[in-house]
Amino acid sequence: MAQYVSYDVTDSAVAVITLDNKDAKVNIFSTPFMEALEQAIKGVAAEAGVKAVVIKSGKSAGFVAGANIDEIEAITDPGEAEDKSRRGQQVFRQIADLNVPTIAAINGHCMGGGTELTLACDYRLAAKENAKITLPEVKLGIFPAWGGSQRLPRLISIQSALDMILTGKTYNAYRANKVGLVDKVVPDELIDSYPVEFAEEIIEKGGQKYVKARKKKAGGFMNALLEKNPLGRAIVWRQAKKNIMKSTGGNYPAPLTALEVVKKSLSKSLQKGLEIEAREFGKLVTTPEHKNLLHVYHLNERPKKMTGIDAEVNLKFVKETAVLGAGVMGGGIAQLLAFKDYPVRMKDIDKQMVADGLKHAESIFKKAVKKHKITKLEKDRKMELISGNINYDGFSRADMVIEAVVEKIAVKQSVLQEVEPILEDDAIFASNTSALSITELQSVADKPGRVGGMHFFNPVHKMPLIEVVRGEQTDDKTVATIFDLSKKLSKTPIVVKDSPGFLVNRLLGVYLNEACFLAEEGYDIEWLDSIVKKFGMPMGPFRLIDEVGIDIAADVAETLGEAFGQYLEASTLLQKVHESGLLGKKAGKGFYNYKDGHSDSINGEIRKFAGGSKKDNKDEVLNRMMYLMVNEGARCLEEGIIASPEDIDTGLIFGTGFPPFRGGLCKYADSVGFDTLVSGLKEYSENFGKRFTPSEYLMNNSGFYK
Repeated sequence: MAQYVSYDVTDSAVAVITLDNKDAKVNIFSTPFMEALEQAIKGVAAEAGVKAVVIKSGKSAGFVAGANIDEIEAITDPGEAEDKSRRGQQVFRQIADLNVPTIAAINGHCMGGGTELTLACDYRLAAKENAKITLPEVKLGIFPAWGGSQRLPRLISIQSALDMILTGKTYNAYRANKVGLVDKVVPDELIDSYPVEFAEEIIEKGGQKYVKARKKKAGGFMNALLEKNPLGRAIVWRQAKKNIMKSTGGNYPAPLTALEVVKKSLSKSLQKGLEIEAREFGKLVTTPEHKNLLHVYHLNERPKKMTGIDAEVNLKFVKETAVLGAGVMGGGIAQLLAFKDYPVRMKDIDKQMVADGLKHAESIFKKAVKKHKITKLEKDRKMELISGNINYDGFSRADMVIEAVVEKIAVKQSVLQEVEPILEDDAIFASNTSALSITELQSVADKPGRVGGMHFFNPVHKMPLIEVVRGEQTDDKTVATIFDLSKKLSKTPIVVKDSPGFLVNRLLGVYLNEACFLAEEGYDIEWLDSIVKKFGMPMGPFRLIDEVGIDIAADVAETLGEAFGQYLEASTLLQKVHESGLLGKKAGKGFYNYKDGHSDSINGEIRKFAGGSKKDNKDEVLNRMMYLMVNEGARCLEEGIIASPEDIDTGLIFGTGFPPFRGGLCKYADSVGFDTLVSGLKEYSENFGKRFTPSEYLMNNSGFYK
């Protein structure tokens, strides 16, 4: 037991159970850990004279980071999964059944099973600044099944409970206290010692004032109106399902199942509800969506164990940074650096541009304050880390310069030549280019080994992917340092070889090119967007082109056409639309019309270039777009643009929003089957052109992961 859990009894008869896996940096519930916790609970229950119990973590990083994913991943039988759920319920029921007050002291991360443990307690305390409470199971294609789906809606309002269970949102201490999930917010430095004092207060005075406060937060006129009668609850259920369908398109079974579990259970006893919870959990664990989302989880965790290179190298320590270019990307990058507490100097050629970059960065910080992610005081402190000017003052102190100027190779080369003499010899120059050659950029550098690519995706503060681009002369230290900084910025990096479009834009390019061919063949543009959206993409190809900008999309298409013209015929649609003066969302007109940033109709001007009324052969139409992406991904592996199928899945999911429930492009391809892919590509090649010629990789392998 001592390996995972220990307990002591204070002089005031408070038993303090400490969760602390001696062999790990964080607490994660495994079978041995849960067995040790059960022993501790039984031990405390047998102690004579104990008047209250505090459960806390021995880890400074957090309370509990959820359950052991590997144990869940190995399950292939619904019955085994149901038993796993019942076992967790049983342990936490023993906490709930203790005949003395129980208090959970939440510091740092409190996730999944950790949150469910706290729900089995009578009271919850949370560290003011660092407590982060979440039930993220839905993101893994399951739902809380150690009592979480039952206890939470009985503790706080149904609507607040559904907000956590169905979305996996993280609540900080402020928000958790506001909804009644947390009874008291405690200064971080007191979260270890104060819970005993709180327990002593409960022993002496009882906890009714906290219970009343909690009920008041969960109540209110509107909540009572909606949640305390069948008609009102019907509205809650209907609205919750509507929100699920809007955000998931019905492609994810877990939130719909979780909603039904809560709906069926609330009118029954807790015990009956737990039985429903375990049974429905068992069914979800063996679904392909759950297995694919576990794959995505591993993709997200994978870079944490990587350095970006195969050899060992000493990283460049990045303390101060600079950004060249104060546009949307430059301002966004500066904000992200400052958010992570890096001092950053921003430069542009015009003072108004610098002012606009600072304004853009501050607007992102203000949104974070509004969402209670940071305080106004923190916002002000972090904004002070950003300075800007039209000269290179301060750049000599920068350990890394991130260039985000206009996407023209001559301009990028010019600023590199200007800034390089100012920098320290080992300072790194990272270009935020989406498609231009890092090798060509290096050709004008005095120290080409210190030049690499750091391709952020827009919007910078939201999009998780960074492509770390290795030019022909980029050295290991530069690659590893950019990779490391990307992780410190809470991004998911992949290393890509310098090649037109790198990985993500190259794959997107062939997909968008095919969508344009389809539009030229007379297919309805809105229909094409709709079938791709139903497939699971966040938006259709033509809405994406409008978002990116028709001018930018046309430039990328031209670059890819020049690079891969030997097999990739280029549609001329984007060039024609661009030459007509249409730019997309930013100018109010593209393939769609836009008003106040929202599209209200298809743009009739497009009809003279492409688009029609065809809406047939849906499967073939969708396959033409998706199979080409798979084929191009296989070519990227052949050419060594990336090292593994995991890199492709990471790039497409975190860089484009490729549907996570499908596990990524390579997982999707494996589900289709290489035989089917190859035969389909051969047929399309005969009917539509050589761009569909199957790659050698697809011809010679049975799967990406097989």
